[in-house]
Amino acid sequence: MKVVILYDPGAGDWTPEDIRGVMQAVDGVGDVFAALGHDVRKVPVRHDYRWFQACRRADLVFNLCEGVHGVAQWEDHVVAALEFAGIPFTGCGSWTMAACRRKPVANTLLMHAGVPVPPWVMAQGKVADDFPLPAIVKPAAEDASAGLDTASVVTDRKTLRSKVAAMTERFDEVMVQQYIPGREFNVGIVGPRVLPIAEIDFTGMPEGSWPILTYAAKWHAGTPEEAGSVPVCPAQISQRLAERLVKAAEAAWRVMQGKCYGRVDLRVDHTGRPWVLEVNPNPDLTDEAGLARMARATGWDYPELVRRIAEVALREAQGRKAARELLAPPRRPGATRAT
Repeated sequence: MKVVILYDPGAGDWTPEDIRGVMQAVDGVGDVFAALGHDVRKVPVRHDYRWFQACRRADLVFNLCEGVHGVAQWEDHVVAALEFAGIPFTGCGSWTMAACRRKPVANTLLMHAGVPVPPWVMAQGKVADDFPLPAIVKPAAEDASAGLDTASVVTDRKTLRSKVAAMTERFDEVMVQQYIPGREFNVGIVGPRVLPIAEIDFTGMPEGSWPILTYAAKWHAGTPEEAGSVPVCPAQISQRLAERLVKAAEAAWRVMQGKCYGRVDLRVDHTGRPWVLEVNPNPDLTDEAGLARMARATGWDYPELVRRIAEVALREAQGRKAARELLAPPRRPGATRAT
């Protein structure tokens, strides 16, 4: 089987650490398919469309592209091109990718479908004086916790105005959302399967810090925020709470037309009610990331997680029998190497 792995080679302001983070997932997925004897190509996505020609010759595109030259919104165009050409690919469709990244769009759809979402408003100039506090100020069209730091939660009107002004200088659109105190959970989904629930343990956060997943907590290893936000999987929760979380996560996933694999982030308030914070299509797929951790709690190692994601994509495109045949190792496995 010919497998193409798509990825963003980066922008001029990317650090070597940023590039290593991308290539960790690319190399990990490539190693899985190469070990099975498949023909693997790692293809950077640039504006010259050479990547598209490579995809047209592939049996499967494993889509790890989260943008083009660091611009997140262009990932939608990459997926749309694959859809238009009828090329089998992993992950969510272009509509889901676009809608989930635009938080006001996703929240509106979820709220209209009856999925519990914390109250929110677009910060267009002034935020109403009766908006509930504390509130969290975040970019309206970014993902991966971009723009979130230890000062993102505000408790008074003056600080809210100041934070909105500062964020508006950095991002085109800014959203203010009511902060939900309580426990935070992640629900992972692969095909029809809901993985064991994970909880973020914030007890080790620096004194005075709000228990939220900031950009540093997710991406800067060794920082106090990263050390203070520890995922625990499976979460130590009651069956009743687990059912509530899964019900809310699956409802959100359906509304956003999620497919293949994803993650839904939720908070649970003091009454035990879950609130959906984010629907994340195509979450981080390194072997150390949250989805891989939840998969291990299921009994899948990393190669099995990658294989199952590929199987979901191929089964949808070509049927169950074709998916099994394409994923099977060649009868004469050669010394094929990922390039």
